[in-house]
Amino acid sequence: MGRVSPKIIDNEGWISLNNRFTNSDFEAAFSLKSICLDILVDRKLFANQIGLKSHNLITPLQTHSNNVVLNPSKKKIENCDGVFTNKIDYVCSIQVADCMPLFFAHKNEIAFGLVHIGWRGLVNGIINKTADLLIINGYHLKDFEIIIGPSIRNCCFEVSQDILSNFNPEFVSSVDEKGKYKIDLQGHALKNLINLDFKTENIEIIKECTYCDIYKYHSYRRDGEKAGRMIGLIGYK
Repeated sequence: MGRVSPKIIDNEGWISLNNRFTNSDFEAAFSLKSICLDILVDRKLFANQIGLKSHNLITPLQTHSNNVVLNPSKKKIENCDGVFTNKIDYVCSIQVADCMPLFFAHKNEIAFGLVHIGWRGLVNGIINKTADLLIINGYHLKDFEIIIGPSIRNCCFEVSQDILSNFNPEFVSSVDEKGKYKIDLQGHALKNLINLDFKTENIEIIKECTYCDIYKYHSYRRDGEKAGRMIGLIGYK
C-alpha cells in the first residue's frame, strides 16, 4: 500500500523532496541531524538556504492537537499541528523528532501544506480534520500528493496496554518480553488517508526510522529532553 521511496542519499544536511511531486514548482525539504537548527530562529535561514522566501513563514506552535488551518492571519499559530496555504509567497513549516511529517502538494494548483502527526493526533482525528479543511475549501483529496517523511516506525514505537485500545488492531504487533506492544503508525495513517479518498498511488512513505538511525535523525524517544528537532518546509519556488 502506498509508494515506497528508494533509499535516500543526502550530502547537504537535508532531504530534498520537491522532485517527488508532479508539480515541479514546489520546493520541499526535511532537515537532518547533521545541520544544527534552532527550531524557531533558524527556520527562516533554512528556508532561504533551500531557495524559499522566508518573510511569510507559517509556524504552528505544536501541541499534539488535531487542529489544522489554511491561510492563517498570524505567522505563528497557537495550539496547531497542521498548516496549509494557497498563497504563492507563503511557506509552511513544522518540527518533528519521531512524529510523522506529512507533506501535501496539489498536482495542478498552488495548494500545499504540512501536518505534524504523533500518536495522539493520529487517534484524535487530525487526518480527518485535514481532509475536512481541504474539502470545505473546494479541493478534491484525490488531487493531492502526500509524502510521509522519516519518523519512528513499528520496530521501535512501543506502547503499554493502557493506551492500546486507541489503535486499530490491524497495526498492533504482539507483546514483547517487556510487556510492550508495537504500533505501525505509518500503516495506520496510510489506511486513514485512503479511507478518506486520498489516492494510494499519490502517497509515498519514506521508510526510515528516526529512532534507529542515531547518526541521521533526532529522536525524542531515544534521547529524551536533550533531543533536537528536524524541520520540514514546503513552499512555491
